[in-house]
Amino acid sequence: MQLNALNNISLELTRTTDLDVLLNKIIKYAAIIVKAEAASILLLDKEKNELYFKASLGKKSNEIKKYKVKVGEGIAGWVAEKGKSLIVNDVAKDKRWTKKIDTSTKFTTKSLICVPLILEKEIMGVMEVINKKDKEYFDKNDEEILNSFANQVVIALWNANNIEGLNNYFIHITEILIQAMENESLGPKGHFMRLARLATQIGSKLGISGKEYNNLYYASLLHDIGKIKVSGKIDISFKAKDNFRLVQNEISLHPVVGANMLKQINLFKDIIPIVKHHHENYNGTGYPDGLRGEKIPLASRIIYVVEDYNKIIYNKPIESHSENDKALNKLFSLAGTKYDPKVINALKEIIKT
Repeated sequence: MQLNALNNISLELTRTTDLDVLLNKIIKYAAIIVKAEAASILLLDKEKNELYFKASLGKKSNEIKKYKVKVGEGIAGWVAEKGKSLIVNDVAKDKRWTKKIDTSTKFTTKSLICVPLILEKEIMGVMEVINKKDKEYFDKNDEEILNSFANQVVIALWNANNIEGLNNYFIHITEILIQAMENESLGPKGHFMRLARLATQIGSKLGISGKEYNNLYYASLLHDIGKIKVSGKIDISFKAKDNFRLVQNEISLHPVVGANMLKQINLFKDIIPIVKHHHENYNGTGYPDGLRGEKIPLASRIIYVVEDYNKIIYNKPIESHSENDKALNKLFSLAGTKYDPKVINALKEIIKT
């Protein structure tokens, strides 16, 4: 069973980047295998030199998350300070034991194993299992098992740290690209952020969450990135000639140009189809590929509606409310031909609130 559990966790490490999900699964398996009543993972806050509960399992799992443990304080604090595992089968007889959390939560700790979480010789926190079931005692075999699970926790923490670094880089690159688009007068200051906020509101109404939600957000910010290259060509080749059709043909290339630009940055690979297809009409008459209906990525359909809505509300000076209403009604009337009807309905609901 132990090998099965470790294999399952190893698979989870490759499938998900959600640290909370991984840590909760690890302590669940660990508690089952060593027959423990409760389990928890405490991570080290280096600045405050204290441990905080990151994951917990048991009757008081939610309640204990508000507590902090100073390094060197209690058994968990001792393990964090010394970097050594500890088996205690009668906590009442151990001088290191402090019962303040038990007293506050009315939980009774009788026995425990606590092991350190060490990444590259640095303490990251501790993992503990509490109260052996069936009136048994924890032994060295249980300690070895818990250390095996602790290794999985360390891998999860290492992955999370790397992903956080990548996310920060991703955000930084996005900010640079938005600045470049605003400098090229592809939208007024704040335009792309405003568009992304509305797009994600609609996305939430349509059930988009998690990774897909993030993809929608970043694609909304960068959907017009291709215009950086296209606008230069228009300035040089077409504006002087005042040839509207040629200008429009050149502009219509920007989704493909943008998608190709994003291919050069691996972090953006998931938003490339969204950017490429954000000018596909719902009835199949759009560009670049003439996709129809549900074959168009949902995020692309959302961005298309939000982009045109923003043009009406923010980019075109409309003198009266009646003119504004006419423009919006025209937008809404294109549901089923240019736009996805359910996206239009979601937009209407948001506007009303």
